[in-house]
Amino acid sequence: MRASRLRNSVYLSLLAFFILLVCLLLYHYPTSHQSSVRKMVLFRHSSTYDPENEKLENTLRRATMPDRTVILTMVDESLASRGSLLDILLESFKSGEGTQRLMNHLVIIAMDPQAFEYCRSLHPYCIHPSIFPRHFATKTQSIMTTSADKLFTWTRKDVLFEVIRLGYNIIFTDPDVLWLRSPLINLNPIDELTISCNVLSDGESGSYLYDEGIFFLKANTISFEFFNYWKLTKILYPNDPAEESLCTTVKARQDIADSYGFRIHLVNTSSFGGFCQLKKDMFKEVYTIQANCCDDLKSKVHDLRIVLDDWIRFRKRASGDNALDKMALRWPQKCFRRNHT
Repeated sequence: MRASRLRNSVYLSLLAFFILLVCLLLYHYPTSHQSSVRKMVLFRHSSTYDPENEKLENTLRRATMPDRTVILTMVDESLASRGSLLDILLESFKSGEGTQRLMNHLVIIAMDPQAFEYCRSLHPYCIHPSIFPRHFATKTQSIMTTSADKLFTWTRKDVLFEVIRLGYNIIFTDPDVLWLRSPLINLNPIDELTISCNVLSDGESGSYLYDEGIFFLKANTISFEFFNYWKLTKILYPNDPAEESLCTTVKARQDIADSYGFRIHLVNTSSFGGFCQLKKDMFKEVYTIQANCCDDLKSKVHDLRIVLDDWIRFRKRASGDNALDKMALRWPQKCFRRNHT
């Protein structure tokens, strides 16, 4: 009888312990979103402490929106000097509809010390190139052996990977993009990538995909793993033409994206404009305008300055429905010109 009572007591004690354990697990079990963030945090803190990464994270923390989203762009010395693309980009933020406040969330990645010093004279959130010591080559090591565009492509990928690894969503903008209106309404917070991809027919060369210089990238484990794969393909296939643009990459590797669960939301191309496809009513419709289809930097600066001046004049006269009809399209002048519709 005493042995039976002892067994029952042990069983009850074990049952109580099991119930307590289940309750503790349920209490501490994260949601799916928390789980993905926690995985990234564990990955981050398992690596060796890096004071430069701490500088990067501190800058991102100060610039972030409440949902951990930052706006990123990248410049080198040629893009960040007096009268350069960086000046025009920042002026467009100041002159756009609902874009002034977004400057508080803009982080500028400087690719060399000269760009960093100039950036710091204009903007509070500038990242010194030493923060990415493994990815940024010196000018003598890199620009003499590769074009600026290709250098820009592979370094951008590394920056995106690093910021995602720290758990921050990214709105990436090329420096040759004018922000006329806030594009946040077009960004899908559910899918991993939101981008506008357009097709351009280039005569004898056929057609190719290009983006409009702006996209949204969500920070989660899916994006992290996909970009980790993308970094690996750059090592395995360094001359792969699919690496030239994000639109080309995701199309060429759609099966890989699907296998990772990497969801892509394509934005209507009419929402984002550029020199490749001109429209007379572009100011009425688009959120941004990029100086694409233009290889010469001086031509980009010249024509984007005209676009920005016209945009400021348009906003002053926009109270009338026929305001745009009274304004002749003056651009592009030096960049490649296509028939506009």
